[in-house]
Amino acid sequence: MEIKDYSNDLLVAVSELYLSTRVSTFTWLDTSDYQLSDFCRDTEGERILVAVSGREVLGFIAIWEPENFVHHLYVSVKHQGENIGAQLLEKAKHSYGSLSLKCMVENERAIGFYESNGFMKAEKGTDNLGHYYLMAFNAQT
Repeated sequence: MEIKDYSNDLLVAVSELYLSTRVSTFTWLDTSDYQLSDFCRDTEGERILVAVSGREVLGFIAIWEPENFVHHLYVSVKHQGENIGAQLLEKAKHSYGSLSLKCMVENERAIGFYESNGFMKAEKGTDNLGHYYLMAFNAQT
């Protein structure tokens, strides 16, 4: 597996992964309006790192750099549990030092994943999708 910066030749594969993973993960939300084109809109202006194996996209992380905010982290359903998400996070931690993200309260699996990777719940909030935790990671010096 290799982690590399996003390039347009990966657009179709990353868009498909983004759509399919959100639909299968966010079972408590109405995902009927989700579309392939959401990826471009939802990651505009963000740095995107992609995990690939050969020509297969395994996952990606998108970071809003002005705030070191992990806006998206998705791993293909068939490759979850293979340490890909943790490796994407490690790359981001190495690049940025401190990171924050929002995680929906209902997404208990993701909350556990982030906590096991050094993130802590900093506060609880609500947005148009529901309740979330703001989670933070600070590199130890």
